[in-house]
Amino acid sequence: MATSLLSARPLTPRRSLLAVGSALLVAATLTLTPLAHAGRSGAEPDRKTPFPTFKQRAGALVVDALRVGRDLQMPTDVAGPPGSSDLYVAEKCGTIRLLRGGENLKAGSIRKRTSCDSERGLLSIAFHPDFATNKLLYLFYTRRATGDLQLAEVTVSGARVQAGTLRPLLRIRHRQAANHNGGDLAFGRGGMLYLSTGDGGGGGNEFGHAQRLNSLLGKVLRINVDRGDKYAIPKSNPLRAGQGRREIYALGLRNPWRMSWDAPTRSLWIGDVGQSQVEEIDRLRTGKRPLRNLGWSRYEGRSTYDASAPLSRGKLIWPVKQYRHPQGESVIGGAVYRGTRSPALQGYYVYGDFNGWIAGFDVSDPASSFRWNPGREGLLTISSGPDRELYAGYADGTLWRIAARAAEAP
Repeated sequence: MATSLLSARPLTPRRSLLAVGSALLVAATLTLTPLAHAGRSGAEPDRKTPFPTFKQRAGALVVDALRVGRDLQMPTDVAGPPGSSDLYVAEKCGTIRLLRGGENLKAGSIRKRTSCDSERGLLSIAFHPDFATNKLLYLFYTRRATGDLQLAEVTVSGARVQAGTLRPLLRIRHRQAANHNGGDLAFGRGGMLYLSTGDGGGGGNEFGHAQRLNSLLGKVLRINVDRGDKYAIPKSNPLRAGQGRREIYALGLRNPWRMSWDAPTRSLWIGDVGQSQVEEIDRLRTGKRPLRNLGWSRYEGRSTYDASAPLSRGKLIWPVKQYRHPQGESVIGGAVYRGTRSPALQGYYVYGDFNGWIAGFDVSDPASSFRWNPGREGLLTISSGPDRELYAGYADGTLWRIAARAAEAP
């Protein structure tokens, strides 16, 4: 039976993202037909063009979604150079698209280096904080021949990704199963690069990677790409020589598909996909911290999943938010809104589920929350763009900018 891109549990054919994705890859046409002219920002639709817009009252907010991209093929991540209005969109099968001035353009491709079977493909992209000087873009993908996870850097010139400059930095063996690759990239404080990795696949942490300190799977990693031959280990990482892999920053994750850095709270926010009952959102405060353990596979969210599963080292960290099935099936994190266009949304962590719904809560007051259903399925990512606005990508090839305003009193 087919399985979801984000979860190992069986799904009915109607719910299978693989079935959705296959249909899209066969039927969709990837064109350079311009979208409506976007004026000064590549993420703003032309108000004269009748773009479909969802608007719905969700608690104290009225939430909108404005379409800013279409004709994409399974968008997995959105990023852009710091300070730019350009939106670069990673597609699962290895193409990188550029949304600029209302046009959908091909910016580059690593299709020959990756595959898009099962949960494999181009997982994440991230621009270096000093991109204006070094022109570096970082890619996280699965290698075509083996399925291994690969971190690489590549130069962007004239808005195009120069595939010939690609330089591999870190390769993580991932050959026991095709699912649970993770994985996301996020630059944090001091230019440190964080990577999230899945537990190696299968189901129930069957290969045991999540709690092993000699494995880079089922972890959050932290490295310094500005030092060393390929990278250096930050001195404040929690593991010292002989204690395990020094890249490890936190352990005990199942499939952290989306992860984001929030500067005001100095935190990593992680949506970790559950096994069978619970989806969870985790917060890791960064800086010089002891090793943290997010508990998988002893725990699924705050519930015991396998009482016999040993916990390795590290301080146990409970999720800040969880929800149970069938409310959702695969959590899609998420980022804290720090943009300027929707003041009412400021400070909300916005996330969703593959089912299609989008929700959020105020990180300083979690009781202030909303949940909103735009009436579509196959949510793949909620990413923060270079303008700090939030963008939701769906398996049907559309990209939407999330907006909200305070609801008027009834």
